[in-house]
Amino acid sequence: MLDWDKVTPAQIMPHSGHMVLLDKIIFCDEMQLQAYAHIDEQHFLLPENAAGLPSYFGAEIMAQGVAAWAGAHWLVCGEPIRLGFLLGTRKLVFRQPEIKIGTQLLVLIKQSWQDDSGMGVFDCELRCRETDEILVSGAMNVYSPTNLSDLARILGKNNE
Repeated sequence: MLDWDKVTPAQIMPHSGHMVLLDKIIFCDEMQLQAYAHIDEQHFLLPENAAGLPSYFGAEIMAQGVAAWAGAHWLVCGEPIRLGFLLGTRKLVFRQPEIKIGTQLLVLIKQSWQDDSGMGVFDCELRCRETDEILVSGAMNVYSPTNLSDLARILGKNNE
């Protein structure tokens, strides 16, 4: 698909700067994506004086995995990177209250269902790379408008 030694997560997602929470994409195909993310002392979402990242922020890391999967597909098809929206989650499980500083994460994303309107469901996991323990898991319900008029309506920029 793409050479992941040359393509960075920031190139395939509509995020920038500190909001890019994925470090490296290691695999992507028609149905799934695998990436790495690291939780360090300077992590953008880490609360001040915390010993770890609250596990609920894992949902945003998994959602970025979905965004990277979509962006990779748009890039391959010659389409611009589009905005996407996390509509909700199902079966979201936090197996511990926080992800310790220093944890190297494996982000696993697998498409469960997607339609032509831009709606989709992805089964996701965050695993500790050292132990392979599942830290956070769940299904992400997402929407990415397929045309600019739908996006303008969502953003309240209708000129009607």
